[in-house]
Amino acid sequence: MKLKYSIGFLIASVVQAAIIMLTETFGISSLGANFTATQLIIHILAGQIAGYILLYIVNKLKIINKINIGVIGAIWGIVVWTIILSINSIQGTVNAPWVQGISTVLSSIIAFVLYGIISSSTIKRYSYSKH
Repeated sequence: MKLKYSIGFLIASVVQAAIIMLTETFGISSLGANFTATQLIIHILAGQIAGYILLYIVNKLKIINKINIGVIGAIWGIVVWTIILSINSIQGTVNAPWVQGISTVLSSIIAFVLYGIISSSTIKRYSYSKH
């Protein structure tokens, strides 16, 4: 079962990274995110951690099961966006999106919201189906 969650969270992380890389390549975003092999591994590990934290929250707070997975995913994506980009901008690994302009903010939030939606969909598919 954990392998299925990990694969879902991996897919979510790869989609998120692809959106960030594409928006950087086309000049839509100016996060300054550079995906070296090491940074990609760290990104994927952070995606796994964030996914399993969401899984823990969903399992502990059963009331969340009644909320639409898109809403859960969007909220979780924005929470993770705030935490991860705050930490990364303080460390200097990315430019803080909130000072780079609306296109950087929107493109990065979209990437994180999609991460959250894919992660919450994975959780719903493999957790709720046990009931």
